[in-house]
Amino acid sequence: MKKLLELTLGILTAIGAFVDIGDLVANAETGARFQMGLTWAVLLGTLGICLYAEMAGRVATLSKRATFDVIRERMGARLGMVTLIASFLVNFLTLAAEIGGLALVLQLLSDLNYLLWVIPVAIAVWLVIWRVKFSMLDKSISIIGLALLVMVVAVARFGPDYGALIHSATHPVVPKTETHALYWYWAVSILGATMTVYEPFFFSAGAIEEKWGREDLVVNRTNVYIGFPLGAVISLAIMALGTLFLFPRGITVEHLSQAGLPV
Repeated sequence: MKKLLELTLGILTAIGAFVDIGDLVANAETGARFQMGLTWAVLLGTLGICLYAEMAGRVATLSKRATFDVIRERMGARLGMVTLIASFLVNFLTLAAEIGGLALVLQLLSDLNYLLWVIPVAIAVWLVIWRVKFSMLDKSISIIGLALLVMVVAVARFGPDYGALIHSATHPVVPKTETHALYWYWAVSILGATMTVYEPFFFSAGAIEEKWGREDLVVNRTNVYIGFPLGAVISLAIMALGTLFLFPRGITVEHLSQAGLPV
């Protein structure tokens, strides 16, 4: 029973970690602009992050060393430093986007300008990272991840023509009002939002802190190969809501509040 609970929490954690502010905005915007025409980008990104995250957890479990330690050992200090700096900058930008997203959510709840929330949110995030144990973060993200299922429920309640959605996904078309350059720009955005750099570090750090052994490799694979695809289902549900609700009305997602309009 304990192992089953750990598996369930791990899967929910992967779902919560998969769908972040980047996925919410990018998938809603692409659905509003290109309908389901960028489904392939979500699927490709999901495959990529599954491979990277599972590998990071497995290597850390067996070597008892964090991902960057192994990279530095195999690639050398100089190339390892380039990797570290690049990943640090991308993670920093991701963290800034997440803090900004939280500030925008609080603005929607309080009517106070989001800029007034940025510093308090940043301090709260720092305190959580500094003081809260990984296991607590793990469980908290799991519970929060459940709220994202509202996207899937909203699509089902809409009662869409699933055949039309599948056709839109398998026969992508760039509308006359858009450009091919913009289409590929959003394709890269979805790939970047899906294959987030912090995920391999997250699994690596979790394996070290939780002292995973060989018996935990099954948990690692289960979390990755079930949790992330379920997260992709939520991402596609967000895109579908943009397709069903925003695209016919010509609404583009310029504010976070517009991403939640279909729900």
